[in-house]
Amino acid sequence: MSFDFSNQTTTAFHDNLKIARRHFSVLGLGLFAILAISAVLQLVAAGIVEFVWPQGERPSWVLWLCTFVPMYFVAVPIGLLIMKRVPAAPREKNVLKPGSFVVVAIISIFVMYAGNIFGNIVMILIRAVLGVSSVNPVLTYVMDGSIWLRILVMVILAPAIEEYIFRKQLIDRICIYGERLAVVTSALIFGLFHGNLSQFFYAFALGLVFGYIYLKTGRLRYSTVLHMMINLLGGVLAPALLSKVNLEALNEAEMNGMAAMEAIILQILPLLIYVLVMMALSLAGLILFCINVRNISFQQSQLELAKGTKLKTVYLNFGMVLFIASSLALVIFTFIV
Repeated sequence: MSFDFSNQTTTAFHDNLKIARRHFSVLGLGLFAILAISAVLQLVAAGIVEFVWPQGERPSWVLWLCTFVPMYFVAVPIGLLIMKRVPAAPREKNVLKPGSFVVVAIISIFVMYAGNIFGNIVMILIRAVLGVSSVNPVLTYVMDGSIWLRILVMVILAPAIEEYIFRKQLIDRICIYGERLAVVTSALIFGLFHGNLSQFFYAFALGLVFGYIYLKTGRLRYSTVLHMMINLLGGVLAPALLSKVNLEALNEAEMNGMAAMEAIILQILPLLIYVLVMMALSLAGLILFCINVRNISFQQSQLELAKGTKLKTVYLNFGMVLFIASSLALVIFTFIV
């Protein structure tokens, strides 16, 4: 059944579009609530911290506490309560074989680095054209705090909560209007939710992969583990290896001869191995993607939106416009702070 099938009256057609538009607006309001409540509570928390702890005496975990507790434990539950007003259509459960999971994991690594490279190129062009700099907020976290704190938040909490929101809650509520639409929209929202261009492109690309896997399996475990793997590699392991490289010692080695240089090479060897392994996996991921892209397929949904109705129905409604505008405001903010 589709919105544009021949035996449906014009009145019923427009009524269905109104219902769909209302559903997307409610989803947008829920997402906006998460952003807005998080921002307000984070500002309040930052003000309290500023009053209690002078800048020089502030423990590194305070930043994490002020950022993620308001979002994950206050804003997200409220946003989900709003989003759950839209009926969900549970997915059929299927198993992803171990071999297929490994293939998807390698493709995910390629997608992560390809999206990251593209994002960096875009940022360089923007800086060159507009003459402005921008801040990648994630760098504050990946280079600060204990490694155990990063693992807890970035590898465990963030992937589990984000997959529950952007895959299960969104796709289960959008897929009735089109499977392709559900995957693309959830990925776009996932990218926008990060609030900066530095992360948008690879987050959007990975959102397409994670969303498609959830769509086909109906099991959140697969996309969550993939998300955890990506965050572990890019947000924990790479910064940890980079932090072991002593640039001052490297400069001294250049002046003090071959023996000192050999010592530095041993120091950077783990990072070098990591880079080479990631390059090899990315190349393998590109090849695997080219081989498997032809197998991507979407089934007709019960209330598939007709061509020409998707933009207005999905994105040009009060809730979604509010969410997109607030996300873009955060992006602009990264260029002016």
